[in-house]
Amino acid sequence: MLLDIHTHHQPNVLSESIQNISFKEFQAQKGGYYSVGIHPWDVTSNWETDFDILRKTATDDRIIAIGEVGIDRFVTDNIMLQKAAFERQIALSEELRLPLIIHCVKCYNELIQLKKELHPKQPWVVHGFRNNPFIAERLLSEDMYISFGARYQPAVVQMVPDEKLFVETDESESDIRLIIKGIADVKGKRSDDFIWQIDTNVQHVFFKH
Repeated sequence: MLLDIHTHHQPNVLSESIQNISFKEFQAQKGGYYSVGIHPWDVTSNWETDFDILRKTATDDRIIAIGEVGIDRFVTDNIMLQKAAFERQIALSEELRLPLIIHCVKCYNELIQLKKELHPKQPWVVHGFRNNPFIAERLLSEDMYISFGARYQPAVVQMVPDEKLFVETDESESDIRLIIKGIADVKGKRSDDFIWQIDTNVQHVFFKH
């Protein structure tokens, strides 16, 4: 049962998590599920060379998502390069028919505009969401999924439909089941029932083929 859709740590149980790892280090991994991508913090003037490596790596059967990728306004010196790299990785997601795990910081207008312009068929998951209900509603209106980690706004958790919701540990050392329990409590649901809901969502988005 896969529950944690985004972690930067080596999972204790490989089958329960999607580990986000550098595409340059991927070949050393054994077993499990992975996501790979060029993080906006790592975009440089040589990103196209990195993309060529990423594209070859992403065809491995253990990779079930492209990510984390996106746009981060706090990195102001390469925002245009970030957008170019992001668009190329959106295209890769479409080509390989893999969901996209998105890192977005203060660039939600740009993210939504890209979704409107490109009409992607693959699911988009905005990870580690801690923003407000207004932004969440805009993302949901564009048919995006929202993933919550150890920190979140309860009001946003309450408004996100169960079938559009994921959970993650990201860089936290928290147990994924404790995060799920916290979210289930906010929604007034039994933890065991919500675990099955998360697994159903994962199967639908990450294993639909």
